[in-house]
Amino acid sequence: MSSQTTVAKQPSMADDGRPRHSTRLRTGTRRRYHDDGISDEEIDGRRMFDLEDKVHSERFSSDRVVRMEGKDLTYEYIQRGGLRDPIIFEKPDGLGIKMPDPDFSVNDVKNFVGSRRMVDVMDVSTQKGTEMSMAQWRRYYETPHSQRDKLYNVISLEFSHTKLENLVQRPATVDMIDWVDNMWPRHLKERQRDSTNSITDMQYPKVQKYCLMSVQGCFTDFHIDFGGTSVWYHLLRGCKVFWLIPPTPQNLELYENWVLSGKQGDVFLGDRASDCQRIELKQGYTFIIPSGWIHAVYTPVDTLVFGGNFLHSFNVPMQLHISSIEDRTRVPAKFRYPFYFEMCWYALERYVFSLTGTSYLTPEFQKHSLGIGLKKPSPTDPASGDMDDMDEGGSSDGDTEAFPKLPGGKVHLAPFELEGMWNLLGKLEALPSNKKCVPAGIHNAPALLTHIKALLKEHANDNPKLSYTGKPIITWPKRPSWYQPPPPPVPPPRPKLATTPVVPRPQKPASSMSVLRRRRVRCKRCEACMRAECGDCNFCRDMKKFGGPGKLKQTCVLRQCLAPGLPLSAVCEVCQEPNQDDTGDQTLLLMECSNCAEIVHPACLTVQGDGVMNNDLPSCWECPKCVLGITDQESSGSDESLVVGPRRSQQQYDFPEGPLVLRLGPRPSTSLGNLAGSQQGGELVRCGFLPPLSSCSFSSSSSASLLLVAAPLPSQPISSRLTPKGDKSKLLPLKRKSATLLDSRIAKIYRRNQHSREGDDSGSDDEEVSRRRKLHARGGPSSRRSHRRGLLKGGGGPPGQQSGGHGHERLRNENEAWHRGSEGAAA
Repeated sequence: MSSQTTVAKQPSMADDGRPRHSTRLRTGTRRRYHDDGISDEEIDGRRMFDLEDKVHSERFSSDRVVRMEGKDLTYEYIQRGGLRDPIIFEKPDGLGIKMPDPDFSVNDVKNFVGSRRMVDVMDVSTQKGTEMSMAQWRRYYETPHSQRDKLYNVISLEFSHTKLENLVQRPATVDMIDWVDNMWPRHLKERQRDSTNSITDMQYPKVQKYCLMSVQGCFTDFHIDFGGTSVWYHLLRGCKVFWLIPPTPQNLELYENWVLSGKQGDVFLGDRASDCQRIELKQGYTFIIPSGWIHAVYTPVDTLVFGGNFLHSFNVPMQLHISSIEDRTRVPAKFRYPFYFEMCWYALERYVFSLTGTSYLTPEFQKHSLGIGLKKPSPTDPASGDMDDMDEGGSSDGDTEAFPKLPGGKVHLAPFELEGMWNLLGKLEALPSNKKCVPAGIHNAPALLTHIKALLKEHANDNPKLSYTGKPIITWPKRPSWYQPPPPPVPPPRPKLATTPVVPRPQKPASSMSVLRRRRVRCKRCEACMRAECGDCNFCRDMKKFGGPGKLKQTCVLRQCLAPGLPLSAVCEVCQEPNQDDTGDQTLLLMECSNCAEIVHPACLTVQGDGVMNNDLPSCWECPKCVLGITDQESSGSDESLVVGPRRSQQQYDFPEGPLVLRLGPRPSTSLGNLAGSQQGGELVRCGFLPPLSSCSFSSSSSASLLLVAAPLPSQPISSRLTPKGDKSKLLPLKRKSATLLDSRIAKIYRRNQHSREGDDSGSDDEEVSRRRKLHARGGPSSRRSHRRGLLKGGGGPPGQQSGGHGHERLRNENEAWHRGSEGAAA
């Protein structure tokens, strides 16, 4: 909200003694109550400081960062120093790391982890999180900087148990001190199958390998990595600017108050903290951030980074302190170290076992992690129950090199280790019973605490100089070559959101027409196929690549192929052979009928006749059968009758070449609703309605005689065409494809003759003539219908001449003349 200056005017006294108030408006800047499309989160997360000024300022010139060569980062170095200061390695030599080539891109990351992998994305302007798929993120990352509407940052893509895992190896010394590799039961890590970070499927703290992908301009505000973990960090490509604040008690208190204030955007924490240092990491640098260090990161150019988090035994007090800060600042569980206190319990157990040989793991955990009680099948009969017990050391091939011992057999703990174990013991003892988080692999936790307390008292006077051996105390015994890890447990069924049974949607039965159709494929040569998506049409906006739900699954309207062809899997339905375009014979090219959808070689057809080619679609025509009106018995969807009546004789009828005449009159007296047929003078008369109108028929006494001209029917008997596939003894109603001239004319005849019903006195025409004359005088509906239906009535004369006996006689004479003319034309 903008600031406002207000000038209050004192009320003056009028002549009558009453106070007079000024009518002048207060001066000040106008308030703006519209947000211009800015969300509340963007307003809250907006920075009040100039980031460019912080990048180039000379104030952050502390010198706490150590620069080393990779060969100097040894286990003994960590034993002596406890990994307290940040370290920069300008070259990877001697670190034992393994990285992809520098040209490794975000598209390669997508290919290795999967395009559907969901990643947590941070909106830089609000410092809030959202989700994207890797395919969406790759498109965003490859968008030019000037075309990006918002700044997004990916800092939490954990890629262990993906194909990318084998391309990245962290520093060897980190492997020696990481609690995940040395404290957590190793068979649980081997059970991990899920590559995501879903806590329900996680078998161990999956925080060891991350991929960070940042675009130009990204900024991550000051933070401490979860659980007080240390960080290893390698810049594969790009550049990063870090502000580092040491974890002194004053700085940590300042940081905690800054987080709780909720106004992080108003203050740049580096301005208030002591000994803040800014450093720039370039391509190829490796960086290690110790536990508790407060840091912010700026990305001047698009950057790709590999890194990871780890807990270790040489700075446990700081790790526990950061965990307490997370408790007080109420950090959500999603952003905290998974299985934090479970890991602490396993760390104590591993020290007890490594120093005394006593294990507090359950028997199952001892067998698969330590090799205690592990048995091997007898070599004579693997299927028999005769087993050879292994030694308690866990390996028949020899154990790993045991922890280093002095001639007297005593193991000395480093001062940082001893301090860490005392702090760990105190923390677990102080936890309330409902928050101790004792893992399932630990049995008799109170006895474990008692044992570790006594053990630490024994090592209270260890000589520090004798403890700097450069070799770790905690190691796993080797496994025999025949060892097989236990299969992963069956994942528990996910709870259903509703108990209502889901009724499956009924499946639509497949028709013969759907079997004939084949989905066409792109030609990949036309202008539409070569064009890119527009991004604006409904189909593009639905695509996941443009942020849509992806439900329509249709191509862009501008990329709809102009000449789609038949797929390679299409075969001829007669010879079952594919397209034979290599022969050069046009009759061996597959053609798809636009009417019956039959795909055949023209040479395989036995019907005499020519097809009609479709010039707009490749390999498309109207086959000779459809051109001649011959319908295949197995084709549904071609010429089909509307109603199936009683089955007739299967004899073959010969039809004249001229038009057929349907005559409705005194002969024959047949219900209009049934399949009527008679053969008179070489003509077959058939008609039908849907639905059957059996209650409406022409009376035998009616003298009406109506004429209708229709196209000749095919020579194939109608009864055989109406026999459904698979059952020749029953006739079923078939679906009508399109209306014909015959059907529409008969429907009009039926509507006109509704007054002629069975049981009515159809001979009394005088009353009807009188009624129609009255309607004509009023301009009623009968008058309007008579003019509209002049064709069916045989003329459009005066109303009086179109009713009564004289009208019927005239209509009969005209129909007979028309019939004679049609027969002459046919001859």
